[in-house]
Amino acid sequence: MPKAETTFRPVGDSDSRMHGATAVLASGFSVAEQQDLRAMMDAAGLQNVGVVTITATSLSMTLAALAALPAGTHAGETAELPRALVMSGLTERQLHAMMDGYRQGGLPRPLWASVTPTSANWTIKYLLVELLKEREAMRQAREAQVQRESV
Repeated sequence: MPKAETTFRPVGDSDSRMHGATAVLASGFSVAEQQDLRAMMDAAGLQNVGVVTITATSLSMTLAALAALPAGTHAGETAELPRALVMSGLTERQLHAMMDGYRQGGLPRPLWASVTPTSANWTIKYLLVELLKEREAMRQAREAQVQRESV
C-alpha cells in the first residue's frame, strides 16, 4: 500500500463535493447503533446519503469500491472491527452536518476519515490500521505533553 497521506486540509462550508461516490462507510457498529446512525443522519438532513456497513468480508475492498455499493449493503450485519466512519462524496456542508449530528446524538466515538484521491484505492483494512496508528500516536503525544507540564 502507498504511504499514508499526511497533509491536513481543512474542510470549508460549501456545496463543494468531496472525492468519491456519495456514501458513509460504517465500521464496528452494532445493529442498534446502525439504526441510531441512520436515524441521526436522517434528522441531520442526510436522508439521501447511503450507509454501507463494513464486515469482515469487506476488508479487502477498496474505499472506492465500497462507496460504490448500494445504500444499505450489509445493514444489520456486525463485525468486531474498529468503530469508524468514512465519508465519501459528501459536500462540505453534509460533512459538517454529519459530524455535528453525530456528536449531538451521543453515539460512541468513532475514528473519522474522508475518502481522498489517494485513499480511494486503499483497502478499508489498510485505512482502519492507519487510523488506529494515528489515534495511538495522538494518545502518546497527549500523555507526553501532560508529563512535560507536570514537571
